[in-house]
Amino acid sequence: MNYKKITIRSYDKTVKDYTKNVRNLHPKREATAFLSLLKRNSLILDLGCGPGRDAKIFSDKGLKVVGVDLSKNMILAAKKNAPRARFKVMDLTDLKLRDKSFDGIWAHMSFLHLSKKDLLMALKEAYRVLKRGGILYLSVKQGSGQKFLPDSRYKENIKKFWVFYQKDEIEQMLVKSGFRIMQSYVKTPKDSYSNAPKIFIFCQKEK
Repeated sequence: MNYKKITIRSYDKTVKDYTKNVRNLHPKREATAFLSLLKRNSLILDLGCGPGRDAKIFSDKGLKVVGVDLSKNMILAAKKNAPRARFKVMDLTDLKLRDKSFDGIWAHMSFLHLSKKDLLMALKEAYRVLKRGGILYLSVKQGSGQKFLPDSRYKENIKKFWVFYQKDEIEQMLVKSGFRIMQSYVKTPKDSYSNAPKIFIFCQKEK
């Protein structure tokens, strides 16, 4: 069973509803902190960009943004929603991008759909495409295990592959991949859409 194909199929089916559901859930605090660590003309890679909500906000501020997602329908939506950014269908574990080409990587709630084995591959790819001194921001769900679960927030009979982490666990994986942890914390979102506490991490590629 290919967990990626099943999860992407679920997102392909729910683009309109998903776009509407997350429209007002941009993490302003984290985005402000992320941008404060970057220079004005930085090039940002939005990993798992979905329908382009965050890419639009960043590109509207004058930043150069490239968004990638494995869902073709999400990429089509992103191109309409954020015309100032560039988008490509791409696997996070196999980025067809140049070494050391990005100043910052934004991975908001995207790594949580990768198996823990594949996450290490994705982190190595993120490290590869970041410039020296570049910033990686990511967020994942707090918990334990990895499994298929139905997403009851949608009318369609869909299921997604979910992966949960403890804070020290994801931090160790980041350090193993070469990153230096700058800040990390756990928050329980107050919105009705979120269904688990989230771990937020800012880290840096030093070498």
